[in-house]
Formats: sequence, structure tokens, C-alpha cells
Amino acid sequence: MTAPAKTDFTILGMYVDRQRMCSCMREIDVARICAIPADDVRRVISGKRVGTESLQALCNWLERPTSFFEIQELTNRRKAFP
Repeated sequence: MTAPAKTDFTILGMYVDRQRMCSCMREIDVARICAIPADDVRRVISGKRVGTESLQALCNWLERPTSFFEIQELTNRRKAFP
């Protein structure tokens, strides 16, 4: 099952990749911790969609709610610079 269309996978991928690098982990290590396929970790780092189970597992690993990566929430928090 695919995750909702309202999720911004580009931002999620950047968060996952940053946390992975700061923790000195490989993609396969993240996959093992989250109990998801390694391909899903690679896909989300590339900004591509993953299933709802993988989305939830990655958000749990990041200690962020899935709503944090919703497009509407990101738009509401964005600041306008002159």
C-alpha cells in the first residue's frame, strides 16, 4: 500500500539521509533498525514514495510524527523572506 499523496517524500528523504549520516550508518543498517526493505530506504532518500508501513517506521526512527512531513504542514511553517 502506498503512503498518502500529501506526504513530501523529498523532505522526508533529506531527514532520513541526514540522520543516517550523523549516526554513521549505512542504508541497510537503517532498514534493519526499522524492519523495512533496504530498497524502501534508498527510495525515500531519493525522494520517491514508499508504503505506509515503511513511512511509519522511518518516522518512528526519526522520532517525528508522519504529519510533520505533510505538504500542508510544511507550507504552514514556511517563512516568507523579503
